[in-house]
Amino acid sequence: MPPIFIITGPPAAGKSTIAKAILQRFDLGLHIPVDDLREWVVSGIAHPLDWTDETVRQFRLAEDAACQVAKEYHDAGFAIAIDHCAGPNTLDDMAERWLQGRRVHRLVLAPTLEANLHRNRTRKNKNFDADILAGSINTLNPLYRSDHPDLEGWVRINNTDQTVEETVETIVNRLKKPD
Repeated sequence: MPPIFIITGPPAAGKSTIAKAILQRFDLGLHIPVDDLREWVVSGIAHPLDWTDETVRQFRLAEDAACQVAKEYHDAGFAIAIDHCAGPNTLDDMAERWLQGRRVHRLVLAPTLEANLHRNRTRKNKNFDADILAGSINTLNPLYRSDHPDLEGWVRINNTDQTVEETVETIVNRLKKPD
């Protein structure tokens, strides 16, 4: 069976870009951005900048839906990349609930804070003013770059000075290394 990648990191770390690029290496590949599932909510969306119990519930629904879709497509022979800004513990729990028995690679994209903020300022893939994410990036970026025990078992990539293809090559080479 092809792999399932779970890719995390702070906003504007390159999760969607890397997910799409790594999936190009497979005959069949499906990219599932959890944020896109959340944006399907037409009325009553709970935004993460105003964190409430409803925000938690809607994220959980999107995470569960992402995994259900991943399972269906994976069973049909697709390589999968789920990208989500959630912390490793949340994603480990998600994988444990839904993806047991499948080959899951856990990846963290961790550019420097300066590079991360620059990418956020210059990206064009959001339908809102991405500057509102700067505060979250300032808070989250150091967590993904730290030696926090929650990151144990995750492949961390500093993609600051890498092209997309170099980051994909780094991932492929790191996954080839024996545990």
